[in-house]
This record gives sequence, C-alpha cells and structure tokens, in this order.
Amino acid sequence: MRVLTTILLALLAAFLVTCAVFLTVDGNLARITGWYRFEPGKPLFTEANAERIQNVNWMRIADLHDRIECEKDRDGSWWITFPFRDRMSQQAVDAILSFTANAKLVDTLPLNKTVKGSMREFGVETSPHTITLKVPSGDNEHTTIARYTLGSTAPWLADAGDGKNLIRTTYLRTDFYSRDKRIHVVTGNMLEVFRNGLFALRDPYVLCIQPEKVRSISIQQPGNSGVEPLHIQRVSAEAPWIIQSPIITPANQEALRDFVSKLCRLKAIQVEDQSAVSLPGQPECVILLQQEGEDKPHEVKLYPTFAASADEQTLCYATVDDRPVVFTLEAEPRVRRRGCYARLINTACQLPVLPTDIRAKLLSNSGAVYTGELPLSLDALRSKQFTDVRSDDIYRVMLASKYDSFPLALTHIPGDKDSGVQDTWLYSADGKPFAEAEQDLVKSFVRSLSEVPVESIVEDIPLGTDRREAMRRYGLNAPYYTLAVLPNPCRLRATLFGVNLPLLKDRSARTFYISRYRDGETGQSMWVGMEKDGNTIYRLSSKLTRMFSLQWLRWKNRSLFHFPISALRKLTLGFQQQPLELEYDYIGEAWTGKLGQEDVTPRINPHRAVYYVRQLQKMQVEQWVDPADIDALKALAHPVFSVKLELELTDYSDAEAVVIEQTDDMDIRQHGDSLVPVLAGDPGKTRTELAEEMLTEDSATDAALRRLAMAERPTIKKTLTLEIAISADPSEEPFFYGRVRETGEVFILSYQTAQSLAASILDM
Repeated sequence: MRVLTTILLALLAAFLVTCAVFLTVDGNLARITGWYRFEPGKPLFTEANAERIQNVNWMRIADLHDRIECEKDRDGSWWITFPFRDRMSQQAVDAILSFTANAKLVDTLPLNKTVKGSMREFGVETSPHTITLKVPSGDNEHTTIARYTLGSTAPWLADAGDGKNLIRTTYLRTDFYSRDKRIHVVTGNMLEVFRNGLFALRDPYVLCIQPEKVRSISIQQPGNSGVEPLHIQRVSAEAPWIIQSPIITPANQEALRDFVSKLCRLKAIQVEDQSAVSLPGQPECVILLQQEGEDKPHEVKLYPTFAASADEQTLCYATVDDRPVVFTLEAEPRVRRRGCYARLINTACQLPVLPTDIRAKLLSNSGAVYTGELPLSLDALRSKQFTDVRSDDIYRVMLASKYDSFPLALTHIPGDKDSGVQDTWLYSADGKPFAEAEQDLVKSFVRSLSEVPVESIVEDIPLGTDRREAMRRYGLNAPYYTLAVLPNPCRLRATLFGVNLPLLKDRSARTFYISRYRDGETGQSMWVGMEKDGNTIYRLSSKLTRMFSLQWLRWKNRSLFHFPISALRKLTLGFQQQPLELEYDYIGEAWTGKLGQEDVTPRINPHRAVYYVRQLQKMQVEQWVDPADIDALKALAHPVFSVKLELELTDYSDAEAVVIEQTDDMDIRQHGDSLVPVLAGDPGKTRTELAEEMLTEDSATDAALRRLAMAERPTIKKTLTLEIAISADPSEEPFFYGRVRETGEVFILSYQTAQSLAASILDM
C-alpha cells in the first residue's frame, strides 16, 4: 500500500513538473488537456496574454523555406539575430504585434468539412507563415504567449466595431492551446508584410537617425582624388549649418535640411547578406553623419551605379557600418510600365521647365529618394546668398560709395504694440539730418538684402592665404560700394559698476564690399562682391546695384504735409477766378469763408471741408523732383491753382534729447549726426571714444529738458502754399508738377490726386 502511494505521488509530481514546463514554455495548460473553447467575438488569445503583447521582446517568423528570429534590445530597437544580425523593420514589428493583440475570432471551420482537396485555398499548409511571440520570464529565459500560422485572406469582411467600417479577415490555425487542427477566420490582415517573403522583415531604410540630432556631416569621394572632402557642422539644432572644409563659408540651410531628410528616407528595394553580394573594390562616395551624444559617426558607402537590363533601372549598392547587409538602391527615376499615361508622362518629363523634384515624382509615381538626387558637392550645399542676413534682424543699414561724399544711413526705430506706435525707418543722405523715410521702399530694400541675387562663385580664397591679393585683383580693396548691416542689439541690460551694459555681447556689424570688375580675357564687365574677412568672391546680378541709391530724394517720405487738423487756422483755395478763403475754429468745429468780398459761410459744407483737409494730410507725391529741374520750374512758372495753409503749431525747437546709440566693435566715423562705416584705410573712432562723446551733457541740454517738461509751450505761425501746374512737354502724356513755395520742394502728383484738389467745398 505504501509503494502504491509512493508511485501515485511520483506520478503527481511528474504531472505538476510537466504543467510547470508547459506554463513556462507555452504559457498555457491546454497543450496537456488537448481542448480549448474558442468563442466568436473574443480575442484569439486570452485577454491576459493580449495585455502582455507590449512586453514581447522575442519573436520567430517562419515560412516553408526560411526562418528569422528577432529580439528587442534595451533601447527598444528590434534586431534580427538569426540567420545573421540585422535591424528589423519597425513597420513589420508594429503590424505583427497589432494583429496579434487585436485578432478576434469570426468563425471556425469544422474539421470534417475542411477536406484535403480544398486546403490550398486556406493557405495554412501551402503558403504558411508561422509566428511565435515570447516575453521575458527570467535571466535569458522566455515564455511563449502566442503562436499561430497565417493562411490566405478570407473572403469575409468583419465589422470593425463602430457599426460603420468593415475590415478584412484571414484564415489562421493555432496549436498554442491544443493540437486542434481546425482552421479559424479572424479579424485583421497583415499578409502585405510578407509580400516579398521574409526579406520584408528587414528594415529597408539605410539609416535610423533623427535629423534634428545630426551635428556634423562629412562627404568624401575616394574615387575622385581631385575633390577634397566636404565637412559641414552646426552647434545645435537651431544653429545654422557652416561649411568648414575645403573652405569656411555659410551653407545652404534649405539644401542641408533636404539632404539630411533624404538620407533618412533612403529606402532599399532589396536587402541582402553582405557575404552573398560581390561589391566593387572602392565606393564612389562615403558619407559620415555624427549625432549629438554619440561617439562614433554613422558611415554610409555608396558604390558606382549599374544597369538592371530586365526593367531598365539604374541601381547602386550601399552599405552602412552597423549592419552586415548590402542595400540595392534606385539611382535614377524610371517610368513605371503601368497605366495608359506612362508614355505621356515620359514625354512631359523631357521638358526642361520641370523642376527636378517634380520630374522625379512623375517618373517614379512615388516619393522615393534616388541616390542621383543627393546633393554631394560643395557647389550644391553652399549658400548662394551674398549678404545672408534676416530682414527682421536688421537694425541699421549704411551704404557708402567712393564717388559720393556722404553715405546713406537707414535706422530702424522699433514701435510699441501696447501704445499703438508703429515701427519707423529713418534715413540720412547727402549729409542731411535723419528724417522719416518712405517706409514701403525701405522695407522692400531691407528685405531684398536677404535675397541678393548671386549669379556664380568667382573665386574661393584658400584657408590660410592672404586675401588682399585676390581683393586687389577684383578691385575690392577700393570698392565701389561699401554696405554695412548692423543686427538688432541686445535689449536685456544690467548695471555693473554704474555702467549700463548688455547681458549678452552684441553681434558685430557685417560689412560687404562691392566693385565693378572687367575680365581681362573675355573683356566682360561684371559686379563682384565679398564680405569683409570672408573667403568667397561672388559674381552679383546687376539687380543688386539697381537697388542702391544714395540720392536723398529717393528715400524721402512721400507724404507731403505733416500737421494736425487742430493747427489749421485758415485755408485758401486759389483755383477759381476769385480765391476762396476759409477760416476754421477747431474747438467749435465751425467754418467761415469769403469768396472775394462775398460771405459764403452759409454755403460751406463742413463735411466736405473736413474731408478736404484730411485729403491734404494724407496726400502723397508720386515722385520727388530736383528743385532745380528746368522742366518743372518752367511749368510751375504758371500754376493752374494753389492751396494755402495757415497753421499755428506748438514750438518744440528748443527741446533736445540725448540718445545713446548701441554700437559694437566696428570702426566708424562721424559726419554731422550720421554714423558712417569707415572705408579701407580711413581712421575711425573706437566704441569707447564715441560713447564718451555722446554721453557728454552740458547746461544747455539740461535747460532744454527742463523747458520741455513745462505745461505751456510757445506757438509759431507757419504758412505752406501748394502750387500745382500741368506739364508743358507736348511729347508726353500730361501730368502735374507740384511745389511747396515756402520750402522749395518740387514733386510730381498723380492725376487722381490733382483732381481731388479741385473738389468743391461749397454747396451750389
């Protein structure tokens, strides 16, 4: 009896050990019982196992001819470990895990109805894909949580669960729970992943990097000894790219962003074991990408192209340092031999007007990246912008010519959104003090500085060589124009030892030299330019010099009058046989008037009168004319009519303010109130000397500031007479000249403006 008990206990212990083994290996006991009840609408695998899908770190996928085993590393990346190490496609991983977690039973086909003759249509034996998923259960141990064999696509569509959409279904067989050979229909379909067999499980993308983390790029062409390596760097994701070698020059930021983006999207049409492919002896191009926080750069090698005669493709091989595989990449786009419009698309793509990227998309009918489109040369990646400045970051612009005594100076006065004060540009030219500039013209000019057209690169000055010889050769040592651009100063300031200082060092002014050069061999004349301390001489378009003008009349604000309506005392209109004299009382909003000796006060339309004055306040000239212009003076000798304004203005002439300009470490000289960039060889004042001079205040300044604070201000009377005359040249269409008699300003008025001055203020 004791022996029988021992035998029973031994059998029970063996059974329990077997159960434990199955729980560890397969994660269930149904393999022992041989029975499991599948319920339609329920997950294919138990809800407990489905929740563990996110913890899967090992999987095996097998078909009739091949097997791949994959494992997830500590960083969360999936790698193929058998038959050789390679990165797994994240898209395939997501598809497998999502299908396993969401597959629900639709129906089960009875065994007696799935006869051998019809097994081909189910695919579970003729074209199967067996998938096994495991989760960690200890040190280097795993527990299976799902195993199934995929068949063909089932003809049924299942409800997605929202009552609106339908999803595809798949034939499937699983022996995870028992030795049941029945075929199930489950929701979901991921057979597209295995369209090209198990090769699709390998990541087709050459690189797995984050574009914003790339800090340096190196491009080498070992097969071309005449091309020096190209090195490009940036210090942060927000900082601009700078080409460091073979010359130091700004990079084309858009081209660099596009280049890194294309490298990340470089997708292979085939991935093979490196030992199975015979590579050419030397790569055509080697690209090194260094990411932030990584010690070793990613190395991509591109090999010479070859033709695939079967489908008229141009291909090339590529390798990457962290994967023992060879990628087959498309080098050039080709016409897909599908669709009735293939020939028409091919013909349209031969047109030279189509941009390269649009042509590539039309030819490939996809957004594929081709190695032939990668910008790998210095000329393709360097910046072709001459000034390379942001228009919204410009605080002051100074333009000087060696043939003019005084420079043009443009200064930006920032506005205030809270108080409604608008941004204003001031100008100084011909030695005149600063005045309000024509805002639209200056803004257009400043915007154009960031888009200076460059036709070509004339010469790159090698690093470590004396640039003075090259500057002398192109006349840039004594430039025709000198352009200085001063960026916005630092607004954050602090007081240190009684001195008001910026918290950040202000950026230095950027100076550019522009000159006229005649090629000795061809005799061709061109504009050339370079930045001070730069290494590149550019050939510039003549559009640049057409934007330059040191004439003060070009920059002067086109608004003719500047007066408040409250200052108007009398308005005299001399366009009738007898002058119309109108007097205005701003406080009482009352008008009185005489036409000759007749009192016309009752006939004055106050709304028309006020509108007329508003028109004068907003009046703008078409163009300023030289006060000595002979044609204008000849026409204005016999004006057609005149408008006379008698004003009473508050006098601020004795008020002065001391403005300390934020300067930087740049040589400047002073012409009256203007700050001018020093030309080559001219002595200048240092920042310290200028600051000491500008900080000097005397008793007269203090007295002016005290008087400015007084409530009562003196007034002055001012008269402005506008004279209008029609042009006298019979060869041109008639237009109107205008002149302010008291100031001598001469200008041209549009026909509409002159016509508005003839409007009637009196009621009939």
